[in-house]
Amino acid sequence: MNTFIKPSQIILRVIRINFVELSSNSSNLRLTNKTKRFHSTQIKLNMTGQNTQETKPLFERLPQTIVPTHYDLTIQPHLDKFKFNGDVNIHLKIKEPTNKVVLYANELEVDQAKVKSHSNDEQKGTIEFDKEGERITVNFEKQLEKGEYQLFLKFVGEINNRMRGFYRTKYTTPDGNEVRYGASTQFEPADCRQAFPCWDEPNFKATFDITLITPKNLCAISNMPVKSENEYAEDKEWKVTAFDRTPIMSTYLVAFVVGEYDYVETKDSNGVSMKVYTPVGKKEHGQFALDTGAKILPFYADYFNIKYPIAKADQIAIADFAMGAMENWGLITYRETALLIDPKFSSMDTRQRVAIVVAHELAHQWFGNLVTMDWWTDLWLNEGFATWIEYLAVDKCFPEFDIWTQFVADTFARFLVPDALKSSHPIEVPIGHPAEIDEIFDAISYSKGSSVIRMLHDYIGDDAFRKGLHNYLTEYSYKNTVTENLWSHLAKASNKPVNEVMSSWTLQMGYPLLTVTEEQSDKKRVLKIKQQRFIADGTADVENLQWKIPITVFTKSNPKKIAQQILMDKPEITITLDNVPEDDWIKFNFNSIGLYRVKYESKTLARLNEPIASKSISPQDRLMIQNDVAALCNAGHQSFVDYLNLLPSFKDEDNFTVWKSIASNIGDLSSLLEYTNYFDEFKRYRLNLFSSIQKKLGWDTKSTEDPLSAMLRPMILSIVGKSGDQDVINEAKKRFQRHIDGDLIDPNIRGAVYAIVSRYGDESTQEELRKLFTAADMTEEKVRLLRAMGQAIKPKIIENTLKFIFEGDNVRMQDSISGLVGCTSSRDGRDLVWKFLQENWKTLIERFGEKSNFLIAFVEYGLSDFADEKIASEIKTFFDSVNTPIVARPVKKVLETIHMRSEVLKRDSKAIEEFLKQQK
Repeated sequence: MNTFIKPSQIILRVIRINFVELSSNSSNLRLTNKTKRFHSTQIKLNMTGQNTQETKPLFERLPQTIVPTHYDLTIQPHLDKFKFNGDVNIHLKIKEPTNKVVLYANELEVDQAKVKSHSNDEQKGTIEFDKEGERITVNFEKQLEKGEYQLFLKFVGEINNRMRGFYRTKYTTPDGNEVRYGASTQFEPADCRQAFPCWDEPNFKATFDITLITPKNLCAISNMPVKSENEYAEDKEWKVTAFDRTPIMSTYLVAFVVGEYDYVETKDSNGVSMKVYTPVGKKEHGQFALDTGAKILPFYADYFNIKYPIAKADQIAIADFAMGAMENWGLITYRETALLIDPKFSSMDTRQRVAIVVAHELAHQWFGNLVTMDWWTDLWLNEGFATWIEYLAVDKCFPEFDIWTQFVADTFARFLVPDALKSSHPIEVPIGHPAEIDEIFDAISYSKGSSVIRMLHDYIGDDAFRKGLHNYLTEYSYKNTVTENLWSHLAKASNKPVNEVMSSWTLQMGYPLLTVTEEQSDKKRVLKIKQQRFIADGTADVENLQWKIPITVFTKSNPKKIAQQILMDKPEITITLDNVPEDDWIKFNFNSIGLYRVKYESKTLARLNEPIASKSISPQDRLMIQNDVAALCNAGHQSFVDYLNLLPSFKDEDNFTVWKSIASNIGDLSSLLEYTNYFDEFKRYRLNLFSSIQKKLGWDTKSTEDPLSAMLRPMILSIVGKSGDQDVINEAKKRFQRHIDGDLIDPNIRGAVYAIVSRYGDESTQEELRKLFTAADMTEEKVRLLRAMGQAIKPKIIENTLKFIFEGDNVRMQDSISGLVGCTSSRDGRDLVWKFLQENWKTLIERFGEKSNFLIAFVEYGLSDFADEKIASEIKTFFDSVNTPIVARPVKKVLETIHMRSEVLKRDSKAIEEFLKQQK
């Protein structure tokens, strides 16, 4: 799955300078294998980030004494009533005598239960419903002995509007005159039970024969190719579509879609059939994803040395979709903005994003679908691996994107922020009740997980990694597995202590800070290294966590080669570098592959100005130097003046990703300094920092420029415009007016222009933006406009934008977060968003559902930029009173972040003010 909150792929968050970016505890180390894997059924979990454990309801996974092997499933949706009916025949193996069968069913009316034995003996059952447990129990008078049985059930359910289970999707006909509905599925993690009764846990794998009964004018699509299509005997206007049998797979990977679609199709180089389904009249919008998929699928088949296991690999754009995409085997579902590319009007950033998301989902066809985690505790392995290898595939197919540098900014640096909080969690989180699962689809699962895989790949080398991976996938094909099984295969292939090294990274939260001190002895540089957990607010780690850290060091004499590599397995070590003159620079973490931050002495850091300015070290290394310093400043290890003094070394920087990282850190600082009386002085500093690159890039695309320049330009224009450059503001207004008059703005800079005119415009500007939003038939364009609307600086306009987003049917539920985040881009906007959330929290829960991860996003993105402990207290009091369990951890993260920001202001504000005065 690809989450909607993932930067540069799903929702493209507003950087805090108001630019829209395109883009547990240590006791877990001591868990026994049995406890860690949760074969035990009674559990207490610390899922809120609190120091005391929160007792969860007792939860029992279904017993392995009854195992499904096959489902014969028929579904008939009635889109005019938003209802569906169906029946299922589940083939079972009963391993112990019993008089009851327990399985999952949620929000379904289930009846007419009966069971048939292998010898055709039949008996009817009575059904008990456990609404809270989302289960039914089918009771039988006569005991069922060991053997094979078939369980028959009929059921009725609602085609809901919550984008989970079997739900409805709304779309408009190509002429714009009629609203119609289709239906789609989203079952991961635990919502297959909303569509049909089943053993809805990942380790109950089975095969599926799926049949859909639908109106003849609608497409009926599922995981497998169509086996037959016939007229429905009871209504000649309907059809019965039967599909080939699926491979053995988990219930969360089942998919079916009903609606009106066009498609483009091809076969990859291995003969696999591929289609991309699009809205009617937009089949050309699927061509980029189709071409990309046809390159990536055979790349994976070669890399894993395992053929793609089924006959087709279809992808479909769903109008209403909560996540970014979902890897259903043979029928991957996507949000429209994650799959569709308009050849004329899509930006370069969107093209890159589509390539990344397609690569992610296709990777799951092997890693997740063919081989599946035993339980959600190992979710990180599914998502972390797919996030790492998506970059490998995109780098292979689109080298012009310099994607591994972007990995460092968008994925590696991304997890470092939440994982430094005390409310973080380990990569491997013990999951008990499925209600906890949505909390773990976060930056730790995806970004830290993939960074660990990247570090491991580098540690053992590509040859050993591919060999071990192939052996792992081969042994566990069509089965379930746990993390240690992968470590075992990789250790065997590499002869390295993989499990010993990796366990410290997956079973405990956080990551280390390496504090480096140096002494010079002739031409030898003696480096003393101390490790300790890096905590965001600078407090000491009372648990004294330690890691096994693959460390690399390189020097000025050979900036493209590692001078020394060592596995640090102690709290402190000393290493000596030969032939390093006294004035030469040294740097840790070659290409920023190791999962650690580095704190250098001031003289060591000062020497790094030279390779930054000369660009003799890689972009990955340049961006992480400033990223580490910014984090150390936030934690109080250094003053933010040190960070501001470092930035002039980047004045000649020309790499998109380096600038993106700087912009992100400057954005964080900007939102903090809004709460001072010298913010205007900081804006002048910011403008001076970014002006030279803006003048170099200009407004218009050059025929010789690379894709990264096309992505860099709007970012810089946004920053410079919102820093008060009047020439840029005026030009944005001119281009916007010409756009309204029909001279359309280059799609690559539209988002920047919209944001600038929204910021400096009035209500008439907002009206023009809303008109463009209503008229747009491309979701990418609607989201661009939606992000911009809230970035006004007039409170009344922000209030009206929040009403536009959440009242009526103006904005799809899935896009509301984009608009809300835009509204947080100013101090007044944050206050209004906080007020809005308080006044409308109950309504939001009713609309999105109490388990929706949209609620997580509203909290994390809506409230993290405050810097006042009084506001933090208000937030805590409010969420203590509303009792919404899914946001318990996000609220804790928000409170920690506000505390950290408040401390930065207390500690550094005066020094920053003095620094800025000296810049005049």
